[in-house]
Amino acid sequence: MRADGSPADLSPTPTPPPVTVVQGCPDRGLPLDLPPLGVAPVLQEQPFPPDFAAPTLHGTSPFPVVAGAGPYGSWSAPSPGERRARVWRALGAFFLAAATVIVVVAVSVRGIAARMPAASAEAFHSLTPVSRATLLALRSAREDAEAKVAVAPEGLERWQQASPATPPPAIRHDGYASIRGGVLFTPETFRPTGSSYDLLLHFHGNTQLVRESAEVAGLNAAVAVINLGIGSGAYEDLYAQPGVYESLLADIDRALAQRGLPTPRLRRVALSSWSAGYGAIAKILELRRGIETLDAILVTDGIHCGFVPEQPSGLNTLQLASFARAAQNAASGQLLFTITHSEIDPIAYASSSATASYLLDVAAGHPVERSPSSDAPPHLRLRAAEGAVSKKLEKQMIPTTEARVGELHVRGFRGNTPEHHMAHLLQMASTVLPELVQRWHIGGDPPSQDR
Repeated sequence: MRADGSPADLSPTPTPPPVTVVQGCPDRGLPLDLPPLGVAPVLQEQPFPPDFAAPTLHGTSPFPVVAGAGPYGSWSAPSPGERRARVWRALGAFFLAAATVIVVVAVSVRGIAARMPAASAEAFHSLTPVSRATLLALRSAREDAEAKVAVAPEGLERWQQASPATPPPAIRHDGYASIRGGVLFTPETFRPTGSSYDLLLHFHGNTQLVRESAEVAGLNAAVAVINLGIGSGAYEDLYAQPGVYESLLADIDRALAQRGLPTPRLRRVALSSWSAGYGAIAKILELRRGIETLDAILVTDGIHCGFVPEQPSGLNTLQLASFARAAQNAASGQLLFTITHSEIDPIAYASSSATASYLLDVAAGHPVERSPSSDAPPHLRLRAAEGAVSKKLEKQMIPTTEARVGELHVRGFRGNTPEHHMAHLLQMASTVLPELVQRWHIGGDPPSQDR
């Protein structure tokens, strides 16, 4: 009862509940200080602003409806026409999506039914739409898995062959690198696919001529050329010191790393010589430690020795001992040993023709009869040879005899002049190098054992 005697209104008076507000950017409602990931933001309760309209039992909006009065701007209920338009748009989107699903399922059903036997097709059509869709999904997943199992290994193998795991190294092909006693070239034909490389180590001769010969022959190898003097004695004296050859190989590794080959790893070596350069090969064969794979020996008009009348051959065979062992290894196919010689007789010591005949007999275990040869190699005109000998004195390689014992190949050529002797160097790209290119092209990786 009121003081005036009228009945009091005992209905509860609604009070606005506390509202949780996130402190943040006033224009976007985002927290200014974002919490770390996985940590919930700390919420702070704040009182309503003075002009905030509290909700009532009659459904009054908590925000003022006056434009610009509330923090979120003005708002008004949609008109009946707008509500009908929204309903029709929603129905249209629903029917469009349903029609798309029906068309896709129908096309898939027809395709699968066409590949099924008649009985299976009838059974498939008798299924409910949901069962059909489930069967389609299972069949599609199974076919996709089977296709991956059947095709993936072959496709992966083809991709690995066409696209190596790592790109080939960027090798510098211009100029050269200095090494002990000579220079190292990385010819245009030197294209390693990884860190492993092959090496042509040539003793005695015009450096640019040897490089150009390797390129003309198509040899995929680094090319080192060593020049120590005129006679074979300088080569024999240096490489008679243990470890000098291995130090040279290490020097070549360092030079190749500087020219762009990462962590160089020597794979195969071909020892090559012209004229007096055979002296280095003789001592390398005698003293090498076998840490590298020696795969070929190429000698052009060069192996010589002294005379010993007490020997049946008249030759000082002790001086040829390392070459004799190499010839026997070549006879059994362990390495390539190819020799060219002229008809020059130096008189004071044994000719390259006489030493080649001796090596043939040692490799075969009996005297070897050489057969006449008429297959002349093509005559090459190299740019580097233009200053080596005048064109009117340049001699062609005219074959005389030939013999083979396994991988030991000996060929004799006509001529007994200095120009004929020079021709063996000028034409190495058409005589000995093609044999090496063929061996390294079809031979693949070298055998694991050292030679």
